[in-house]
Amino acid sequence: MAVPNYVAKKSAWSAVTLFRVLFFWLIVPLIIMIVDMIIKKHEIIEFYDDYVVKKSGVLSKKEKRVALIGVVGVSVSQTIWGRICNYGDVYIDVVGKWDVNTSQLAKPNELKKYLEPFITKASKLQGIVAE
Repeated sequence: MAVPNYVAKKSAWSAVTLFRVLFFWLIVPLIIMIVDMIIKKHEIIEFYDDYVVKKSGVLSKKEKRVALIGVVGVSVSQTIWGRICNYGDVYIDVVGKWDVNTSQLAKPNELKKYLEPFITKASKLQGIVAE
């Protein structure tokens, strides 16, 4: 067997084209966005009369239960994109520390309407205590 005098190899750099570089930068944020959407779809906050349950996780599930007492105020913050897509941050002012993340919620104004009667309950309880 004869040994070749010269061996030509294809360059790996020829696979790098402008189109593939642009496609790479578009696909990575797309994959990250899809994974983030799946995670957010599996995050649920359930409000009951006197407590709140936050459930999250896709493969491993987490559940957190927090008392819903002493609601002092509720406010909603939405960006322009949030107003178009109907999502936003709901800030719940409670007595003590609020441990449930209520940012980027769908239909934030509906949650605000749901929580407003709790403000009146808290003010009635404060009126009873003040008397």
